[in-house]
Amino acid sequence: MLKKLSHRLQVVFISTIMCIITIVMAILSYSQYQSEVGADKNYTQKMISFFVLELETESILPEQVLLNWGANEVSAILKDWYGNVLYENNANFPTNAKALSVTMNEMIAYFQTTSEASSIMEPLEIAGSHGDRYFGVTATIRAKSGQIYMLEIFYPKTSMWEVFTTHLVSYVVVWIASFLCVFLLSWFIIKRTLEPTKKILKSQKDFVAAASHELKSPLAVIMTNAEMIQDTIPQDNLQIQASLQTIDSECIRMSRLVRDMLLLASSDADKWTVQKAEVDLDTLLISLYEAYEPVCMKEKINLNLDLNKASFPKLYTDQERLFQILSVYMDNAIYYSLAGASIDICVSLSSKEVTISIVDHGSGVAEKDKPYIFDRFYCADKSRTDKTHFGLGLSIALELSKMLGGIVGFTDTAGGGATFYVTLPIK
Repeated sequence: MLKKLSHRLQVVFISTIMCIITIVMAILSYSQYQSEVGADKNYTQKMISFFVLELETESILPEQVLLNWGANEVSAILKDWYGNVLYENNANFPTNAKALSVTMNEMIAYFQTTSEASSIMEPLEIAGSHGDRYFGVTATIRAKSGQIYMLEIFYPKTSMWEVFTTHLVSYVVVWIASFLCVFLLSWFIIKRTLEPTKKILKSQKDFVAAASHELKSPLAVIMTNAEMIQDTIPQDNLQIQASLQTIDSECIRMSRLVRDMLLLASSDADKWTVQKAEVDLDTLLISLYEAYEPVCMKEKINLNLDLNKASFPKLYTDQERLFQILSVYMDNAIYYSLAGASIDICVSLSSKEVTISIVDHGSGVAEKDKPYIFDRFYCADKSRTDKTHFGLGLSIALELSKMLGGIVGFTDTAGGGATFYVTLPIK
């Protein structure tokens, strides 16, 4: 139980912390992206400022300025005052400079018309024709000679995907390292937290095992002496005979409880042994039917064995343990069935597993009891008026099924009642 709880706590702890770390990494990645975009924008402004300065001085030809400094880094178009293209440079970008120029001029016209742009020298973000995006800047340049130039340059905007792929290795390394650290931390914290509970549960289990073992001998002595007294007391002394009968029945009930507690104590200590061998399922079910048929007849319950196939494949399991699981189901079915009701023993077969079901038509399992029906000492009868059931049978069936590599469970029976089943793999 603690192992399962520890595992669940560890999964929740690791999932929560790793989600937080992933979100933080995403925020940092977005911040890095914003920084890259800001750097692209600043670089575009610096490039246009440099070109403006060089073209104003006319120290060299305008085309040579752009060729020397911007041929591979930016796309540029240089025009005269009348819009004639003097020089055009297309860097290795998906969208050419002319198409970007058209888009930017439309945006500039829009901004000038609506008076929303404070300066057309401010870089504008432009969408390319292939999903790419650019920063575009236009400038009007007055040279010393009086010549007026119109310069447009374009620089690619860094995408979020580029930032992610650039830092992917570092992100993966950081995430994996964080996961390992969180895993070790969660293991240490949960182990330290559950250690006191583990010790308490162990002491309780040791006490139950020791008490159950120590109770066996006194119970045997009491039952033996009660039987001796019963043989010596005259049969016509009804009061003493009734008292002795009560002692005997209560000792039998206590003996059954001690036996179940010892079984569970052995399971907790991993001392249960399994002796697997080939089991003839037909024979096993017929033996179960014959064992419980007299009990059902006494309670006026109809017991049916449904063997829907002529024969079943051999099971490789522990016959005694499997019979014990089915006996728990049968005891419960008989207890919760009224006179005149029926109990069915059914078998279903698939290619890899076989399922044995005990179907009753009694009171069924209440919705509030379903999550806890296989818990130890859980009784649907909260008043404890039932003195024959201690809430251990189904928990024993659960432990036994785990040993056999099977699965136990239950469903509601159509028309009322419950169907308890055990599923085992076929050899």
